[in-house]
Amino acid sequence: MQAERPTKLIDPVCGMTVDVAHEEEAGLLLEYDGRTYAFCRSGCRRSFVEDPGTYAARAETAAASGAETAAASGAVDHETSHGHDLPVIDEGMRRWYESCSCCLSDAYPEIKARLDAERAAAAVGPVDPGICEVAEATTPAT
Repeated sequence: MQAERPTKLIDPVCGMTVDVAHEEEAGLLLEYDGRTYAFCRSGCRRSFVEDPGTYAARAETAAASGAETAAASGAVDHETSHGHDLPVIDEGMRRWYESCSCCLSDAYPEIKARLDAERAAAAVGPVDPGICEVAEATTPAT
């Protein structure tokens, strides 16, 4: 009997929760050492390919502590906004926000707004734009 395939996986590079079927259609799945990994974008997939051992170990650690991390981070169940489901705000979503808020804003503006509001309520300054090619192109040269 074959094990049931998960519908969601954590991107081992940025920590974002990704939809397996969507990423498979986009060519963002990768088999490594007997496991399937899913990525939110080609840049994360490329980083994994360049250093798979590091990211695979990170994924193992995250999987081992996944339930505890979700509970500790105050993960929010799926919600509906404007007729579509919003993803869970879990540790992966928070890491995506901190590493590349411009990409999160493009994909889920409602989630970015909620996380911005959390930071404002906690009197914490805004996050940097991000690490992606778009953020790099909009960051002024020093």
